[in-house]
Amino acid sequence: MDHFKVNSKDLFFILKEQLSYGSLCRLDRYKDLNELTLDMLVTEAISFARGVVAPLQEIGEVRGIGFDGDSVTCPGEFKEAFRQYGEDGWIAAARNTKYGGQGFPHMMRIVINDLMYGACQSFNMAPSLTHGAAHLIESFGSDALKCLFVPNMFKGVWAGTMCLTETEAGSNLAAIQTTAVPNGDAYRIKGTKVFISWGDHDLTENIIHLVLARIQGAPPGVEGLSLFVVPKIQVEKDGGLGRSNDVVCAGVEEKMGLHASPTCMLNFGARDGCIGYLCGRENKGLSHMFQMMNSARINTGVSGMGIAGTAYLNALAYAVQRRQGQDITGSKAGDVAIIDHPDVRRMLLWMKGTVDGMRSMIYSCAFWQDFALELPQGPEKAHYANLVDFMTPIIKACCSEWGFRVCETAIQCLGGYGYCKDYPLEQYLRDVKILSLYEGTNGIQAMDLLGRKMTIRGGACYQAFRKEITSFCRKHKNHPVLGQQLNTLAGAMHQLKQTTVKLANMKKKDPLQWASRSYPMLMVFGEISMAWRLLDMASVAYDPSRPKVRKSDFYRGKVFQAKFFVDETLPGTLAKMGSCLREGREVVEMPERAF
Repeated sequence: MDHFKVNSKDLFFILKEQLSYGSLCRLDRYKDLNELTLDMLVTEAISFARGVVAPLQEIGEVRGIGFDGDSVTCPGEFKEAFRQYGEDGWIAAARNTKYGGQGFPHMMRIVINDLMYGACQSFNMAPSLTHGAAHLIESFGSDALKCLFVPNMFKGVWAGTMCLTETEAGSNLAAIQTTAVPNGDAYRIKGTKVFISWGDHDLTENIIHLVLARIQGAPPGVEGLSLFVVPKIQVEKDGGLGRSNDVVCAGVEEKMGLHASPTCMLNFGARDGCIGYLCGRENKGLSHMFQMMNSARINTGVSGMGIAGTAYLNALAYAVQRRQGQDITGSKAGDVAIIDHPDVRRMLLWMKGTVDGMRSMIYSCAFWQDFALELPQGPEKAHYANLVDFMTPIIKACCSEWGFRVCETAIQCLGGYGYCKDYPLEQYLRDVKILSLYEGTNGIQAMDLLGRKMTIRGGACYQAFRKEITSFCRKHKNHPVLGQQLNTLAGAMHQLKQTTVKLANMKKKDPLQWASRSYPMLMVFGEISMAWRLLDMASVAYDPSRPKVRKSDFYRGKVFQAKFFVDETLPGTLAKMGSCLREGREVVEMPERAF
């Protein structure tokens, strides 16, 4: 089944026409690159996703994984794909050449993941986690740790994971019980971690776990957590593999979806033989780990968007070829393609705009991140860093939520066939659902956005967000085609400003009531962000200075989707802000026994 579909023209429109991503090559780190090189990388990534990764989707679903009681086996095709993924440089495309990376812009990692997640989410989690774990060591580890572990992880010779969650320490990491006892220049690690994605497998000869643990005598709570590099197989100083490191898979979860991605319970040090190495500073493990967690949160949104993209295109392909029912105006004889039916067109247009808007949100954030990381110190660098920080919980929560809704709507387009395994949509729906739970549930993202991100650095993150959108509305307010929609967006921003002030007061006086409003407000920020990015694309597609140049259906589609989304969605966004300020206290005052 050739399930994976991607419209490269949509990708390149955002990269080249909306963002001008070739401008990144003016940054000192990328001065030896040019836009043509970036284009070639995207084209090759599309080819690799189609030819190597996409076939794994059905293989993984049908054959799944094996577990014999203490180790996991995967389909042979997964092992070969992981080897090729590493050898071809996809794991470390955006990493430092010193340790085997290719030195491409950071945003290219996001573009690559968009394609690979859409092709096979369950597989791509493995190299994505490997990249994140290796980059943690690269960022915070000693030179010895970097040389010993990072090159083999970037090449895909070894894999990597992050190990935070425990049975009694899910969202509350302060409750972590895993311990680390000094043992010469290393530590003895002891504890159990659960829900560890790709925690055990046979894709590589070694797995390098990044583990949060508490050093003996460390302070309680998150302030006492440290980060450790814990290999499954001990690594000698010369880089050779030694004996088993007392890391054992004690179980694999039976899940709703992602059947080819092993979610493991790992026992560290059950026989007192597990050795780990401190990565970074003592008691700073959580702050170090947040680098990987924030990256994982953005990639959760990327995954939702990538799967939604192929779901939409599968629904579109079906709607074009499936003939059923009469044209309601009688203007066409006989059965018509279901794309002629208004309700199907409504669903397709909503999916198209949602996918395009999510992709623009995510690619734009990745583009800004390069400026945040590579610009010299100054106000511009700080602005982009604040903007990326603010957008992270929005991208994670909204794109995981909308990704699920797009898959659901794609099934609806196919009718009964969408519910059947003859088509890939029902698997997409099962696989994508986990994303609203990964890396802190979407409710936790809402608390992060409305609590911490609104106030850190004196409110600079929120101000960066406001500045971008208000400047955009001001610049294009007289647009001959989009003026009404831009005025609606400007009005939404004005109401958002008033609403956030009132919510800040509510947080001080009535924190329970404020918390009950946090998730709807997160979606308000997401819908406003989506409207902004869609209108930005539309303003590029219809440039008033060149109105005769861009009259193709492709460019007209960018305008239609933006107008549709703004006119259909933002009135509800405005109403949602009003409901967040109402005085009703049902959520917080409902007696527990009344539920």
